Amino acid sequence: MNKAKKLLNELQNLDMDIQSRIDEINELEAGLLSSPKWKTDKVQGGQARQVDDVYTQLIVMKEAIEQDTNEVINRKLELGRLINKLKNPRSRSVLRMTYITKMYVDEICDKLVISKSSYYNMRKAAIEELSLVLEHLE
Repeated sequence: MNKAKKLLNELQNLDMDIQSRIDEINELEAGLLSSPKWKTDKVQGGQARQVDDVYTQLIVMKEAIEQDTNEVINRKLELGRLINKLKNPRSRSVLRMTYITKMYVDEICDKLVISKSSYYNMRKAAIEELSLVLEHLE
């Protein structure tokens, strides 16, 4: 698989990664907002764990996940900017609709008023153009 296809596959999968991180943040926030069920007493020789310590750990985890999410979002923006470097606007449109907005082939064909075979030819040409852009950047 060439470099352009690898980047486009990565771009296509970033939304799932971003959403899973957002879900994780929401879970942590729900835990922060729920009433504490931890006790500050020692339990059978264990060390007492303060509720504040647990909240602090949850907040630190939330901040770390938010930072990671921002990095993934920045990667998606970076890959989108590579598509913007294509000279042909239809090539940019085909790649954006396919890999960023994740439209179905039929929707793209309807929107661009083209046949499926034209779509596949345009997508192939756009990927080749992206490959040239990537080679030029190296």
